[in-house]
Amino acid sequence: MSTPSKEDQLRRLVTELRLMQGSAEVLQQRLELLRSAMADLQVAESSLKALKDLEAGAPILVPMGGGTFVNANLGDLSKVIVGIGADVSVEMDLDGALEDVSARLAEVERAGQSVQQQLEQILGQMQAHQDGINRLSAELRGEAAGV
Repeated sequence: MSTPSKEDQLRRLVTELRLMQGSAEVLQQRLELLRSAMADLQVAESSLKALKDLEAGAPILVPMGGGTFVNANLGDLSKVIVGIGADVSVEMDLDGALEDVSARLAEVERAGQSVQQQLEQILGQMQAHQDGINRLSAELRGEAAGV
């Protein structure tokens, strides 16, 4: 069996590089989603921790979005409503809610680290492929100039 020509090797490397670029883009999008979820869970965790130090009736500011807040008084903290996914929420006590949010935050952080490692690995492979493409291109240009 004959070895592939330099042109064939170059085409293969370019094709593989394009596939890796697509994979890297997907990983970057996934990482952004995970970072957004992390930020959301960090806010929830710190808010729940802050609520532990307050009593019912304490004045609070409720964010309405767009930098707008409403003055309110804190209600009963014996139960907190926690979203568990798919538009389903459950009532938990404050400590249970904090534990749930902290566990989900840890899980999302682990997933983010895993995706980051995968992204770094594929970026390294992309660099190796790009180096191979550059080397083969230079060799082919040299051969064409020597003809």
